[in-house]
Amino acid sequence: MKYSYVTFLPGVHSKENIIKRPMIEIEIFGPKGSHKQFALIDSGADRSLFNMEIAKVIGLDLSNGGEYGVTGISGVTKAIILEVEIKVAHLNKIIIPVGFIDSPYVGVLLGQEGFFDKNKIKFEKDHDTFEINPVFKK
Repeated sequence: MKYSYVTFLPGVHSKENIIKRPMIEIEIFGPKGSHKQFALIDSGADRSLFNMEIAKVIGLDLSNGGEYGVTGISGVTKAIILEVEIKVAHLNKIIIPVGFIDSPYVGVLLGQEGFFDKNKIKFEKDHDTFEINPVFKK
């Protein structure tokens, strides 16, 4: 399925150009139901990361997860990893490992482990489009 990059306007006092990002709406499932959220398709992320607030909204118990360190542009912080069921429109539901992180700078990032493993992703920045198609492994 082909998607268009999402356009963001810079702040009022910014001299930046318009920003376009490969983002899609996903549905995230948990014991309390589901939650829809826009997610950044992040080829530079080893693992998917979600803000901890999402775990609260869908009723995930983070005490059941394992803790690990996440290294990023702002340094090292901790994340709690759990398996989470998600659905992208036009694709089947999948279960992926997600690191839940307490950071105002992270909403939803879909990374390599679990998401890129299960999908063929093709970025066409020159056309402001990207494709996501499931991989059917034999």
